Amino acid sequence: MEQENDFIEREVKKIILFLRNLFAKISGVTINEEKTFVNTLDIELKEKLAVGFYELLNLEKKELEIKIKDIDVLILDELIKVFHEIYKNEKIVIDRTRLKNVLLIIIHTVDDRSRTFSFERQEIKNILK
Repeated sequence: MEQENDFIEREVKKIILFLRNLFAKISGVTINEEKTFVNTLDIELKEKLAVGFYELLNLEKKELEIKIKDIDVLILDELIKVFHEIYKNEKIVIDRTRLKNVLLIIIHTVDDRSRTFSFERQEIKNILK
């Protein structure tokens, strides 16, 4: 049982590292790279979380809540940061209103499930509202 928990913890850490690397890359995305960046994000999320970026954007609220309910809170917290950076980056052309709604749903989910208050998460929520 302990080995299983160690494995899960390592996998969560890998995904968090991946999301942090994405976060670092977003600010440097040029107009020519924006489509490639979002497509790469979509593919990587599908591989790591079994749900892609575009799929998350197109889900209704209840479907989104179901999709993210089993994703670790730490991963969701990092996902919030990546999605917020995408939202702020106007070079990356997507449905900003839909992304904002997805972000708010994920933030609400993390707030409900996490025992830790995050000023950064609260700040993002306040910016989006």
